[in-house]
Amino acid sequence: MNKDESQNNNENCGTRKFKEEEEGIVGLTQDMFSIAYRIYWFGVNLVKDVINLLIDDATNAVGDKKKYALAQLLLLNRSIQHIESMRLLTESGFYGNSFLVLRSLMSDLAMLQYLHFHPELLDLFLNEKKDDYQENNDFKKAFSEGAVEKDLVERGIKPFSSTFQVLSKVSHSSSFGSQLYGSRGEKGGQYHFNYGPKYEPEKSLMLLDIIVSAYYDLADNILWHRYNAKEEINSGAWNKVKEDVGELRSKINIHTEATKDTLKIMWPELSGNNN
Repeated sequence: MNKDESQNNNENCGTRKFKEEEEGIVGLTQDMFSIAYRIYWFGVNLVKDVINLLIDDATNAVGDKKKYALAQLLLLNRSIQHIESMRLLTESGFYGNSFLVLRSLMSDLAMLQYLHFHPELLDLFLNEKKDDYQENNDFKKAFSEGAVEKDLVERGIKPFSSTFQVLSKVSHSSSFGSQLYGSRGEKGGQYHFNYGPKYEPEKSLMLLDIIVSAYYDLADNILWHRYNAKEEINSGAWNKVKEDVGELRSKINIHTEATKDTLKIMWPELSGNNN
């Protein structure tokens, strides 16, 4: 080992070989959590079927049905990229950024529900200009996070739990939020700065459980809207979607229970089981 290599490996902030480190984490994550990936790709294909059906509606329907389909396609496009980003970031050991993207995904799911109750806002939503959120008071009043949350909570839906508030700290320059970009030490209260990718099995497990569940949440929200709006869900294609949503839910339930049990055994301090 030459002098430069020795210096790099002994620096306080760790190795500079981010590429090699990241490739190793990706392989380890995929091997360790292979079951999650089978569920994930099942969900991807399910939502692709939903998108194809919504494109038909956006092309052939009229009135609010057409507008809903367009709004749902816009939100699905964002959400799918959020989920895929979370997967890639989690695979590579960049967990803090994965938590950050999760916050945006939760907002998209809330907006899917919010628009169901407010068809009068579809035109405002679909025709948004780049400066509307800063300059259009009607838009700000209708689509601020506070307005969305207040409306849904009054309807018995709680879109933003305490988890969302924690994730809000990840998106701002806060001390607590910044800690999600680091890792816990072996002793209680210890904290390590991560200046590059780092494999943490407990974070991988928690995030992958959220990631595999996300496509179910998207598809279930679409079905929920169509059922309550009395839109078509009994054709052959939509019946296939309903069957796949049920199958995906069963897979996710099993995976989530296994995740909880694993955390209780391996990381009891994370699950609240300190016995």
